Amino acid sequence: MSHPLTASLDGALEEIAQAYASVPFFRKLMDDAGLHPRDIHTASDVRRIPSTSKADYRRNFPAGVLMAGTTLNDPFAYRSRSSGTTGERLLTIVHSYALAERMTVTSAANPRLSAVFAAAKQQRICRYAAPNCSDVECATPATTPESRTLPDGTRVLPVAHDLLATPSAMIDQAVSEIAGYQPHWLYTDPMHLAFLAGNLLARGITPPPAGGIVLTYNVVTQSARRQVTDVFGAGAVIVEVVSMSELGWMGMECPQGHVHMNTECFYLELLADGRPAEPGQLAELYVTSIGDQMSPHLRYRTGDLYTLTDGTCPCGHPSPRLEFHGRLSHVVTRDGRPVLTPRQLDRLVGPAPWLTFYKLRQLDEHRAVFRYIPADGQADHASYAASLARHLQPVLGEDMKITVEAVGYIECERSGKFLPCVSEVPR
Repeated sequence: MSHPLTASLDGALEEIAQAYASVPFFRKLMDDAGLHPRDIHTASDVRRIPSTSKADYRRNFPAGVLMAGTTLNDPFAYRSRSSGTTGERLLTIVHSYALAERMTVTSAANPRLSAVFAAAKQQRICRYAAPNCSDVECATPATTPESRTLPDGTRVLPVAHDLLATPSAMIDQAVSEIAGYQPHWLYTDPMHLAFLAGNLLARGITPPPAGGIVLTYNVVTQSARRQVTDVFGAGAVIVEVVSMSELGWMGMECPQGHVHMNTECFYLELLADGRPAEPGQLAELYVTSIGDQMSPHLRYRTGDLYTLTDGTCPCGHPSPRLEFHGRLSHVVTRDGRPVLTPRQLDRLVGPAPWLTFYKLRQLDEHRAVFRYIPADGQADHASYAASLARHLQPVLGEDMKITVEAVGYIECERSGKFLPCVSEVPR
């Protein structure tokens, strides 16, 4: 019986052959491994190809990773930069038509959001995320709305690099612009939008109606979704999207709440210890693009952890369902093995109306700190936090010292993302 993620094997084999013929880096990669496309026929054969990473693309960019005959000046070349969550930012070139196709195919998992896209004759989108997630300057109040409006109609709202330290003037600016621009839909980091939602609520402002809200860039926590839904949810379709700056949209939440992966545009491998993962087994996602005519990706290590959901979805969409658990580098570990992912932490915290933001930081093998910002009017927040600590203890280990602190501020990471779970233990 074939693995649920191998449906697009034929497309992957074509991509491998094309990349070998036209991309210098991939030819050398396979030659050095003693492989030729004619040797690759099955899923296990594909796994013989050495995996690739951001470092490979950074080191070989641009000539080594671009298809023969393409250039950086191609009129349809779209440049994107990664946020730098795990280190140096990565510049990627991708064909704009490929991105559009990936978005269209991925969106088929949620007909309600697809209808929102189709209803907008001229797209007006507002993006609210870490400044590193945009290729325009949005972290200073001196920028103009016009300078932050992308060619596709996306208005990038101003926000500081340290989200919770965003000056009041910039918050007022973002609030004013989202009201004036009247976006059809929002493209946002869930933590950032939860922050904006809280500020709208504090100002007594009802946001303009938006048909759809895409939550991406980060693990969508239940507490962030709660805050977003409370303020923006009236009539809006709120959907989690799995995406990467290098690859575009790869998965979308269906009306039943499951993320369906795009196996038409991507060949996906979910591997644990180098073997295909079983349903429910925590594993890293490797991606091979399909039909990329500019800069293909072969067996690209995402550094992201997922679990595969077994069986078919009640929504009827046929593609496999994966649950995003966060980045490998953010997982709490003991003795080199993962014990708590950002997603698993979110399940323990839950919607948590007693807080607005939280962060669990593992300091070393024996110490962790859980900090949270209490929600207004929640006098009993300390009892909820203590209860959470009791649930965390057996998960992290009885010898793990867990400190719980109520605070007024929690910092973002260097990338500008607000992460709910981080680890300082070297991998």
